[in-house]
Amino acid sequence: MSAQVNIPQHKLPKETLRVGLIGDIIFDIVVLLIFGALFGLDHFFDWPSWIGIVLLVLLIISIPFGVIGYFATIIDHRNWRYAIDEEYVQLKQGAWFQKDQLIPVTKIQSVETKQGPLLRKYKLREVEIETMAGEYSIPGLPEKEAYALRDEIAAYAKAKEEDD
Repeated sequence: MSAQVNIPQHKLPKETLRVGLIGDIIFDIVVLLIFGALFGLDHFFDWPSWIGIVLLVLLIISIPFGVIGYFATIIDHRNWRYAIDEEYVQLKQGAWFQKDQLIPVTKIQSVETKQGPLLRKYKLREVEIETMAGEYSIPGLPEKEAYALRDEIAAYAKAKEEDD
């Protein structure tokens, strides 16, 4: 028995990219505040000079990683796909290191939506799918679409459970 599985076509909305970039900016600000506090402590307590040099080197090294993080967020967003049908939930992500997940509907134990402060600001929700093997998520869908997707997955899982 060979079943043909189609390539997922649904993309994440543009707002999801905006939320990801804002999350990156917040993370970078926190890192810079930590470096600022450490430089201030170095100056205030007159620590040995090598500590200041190490802090400066770490700061210089962290800047390119922050910039790379923005590009990685953009590339990840462009390559994220999902699809739902009666048999499978399909998740596809990654540009260089691609990850294709095929989750049988019969193995799904629960489906829920989650929302943090950034997602709430843009009226987005994350759909989380739980199986015995682990948790999978579809990040940043519009609220109505996320609830509809959650209900659709739950209905498919329940229908398959009743068929068995």
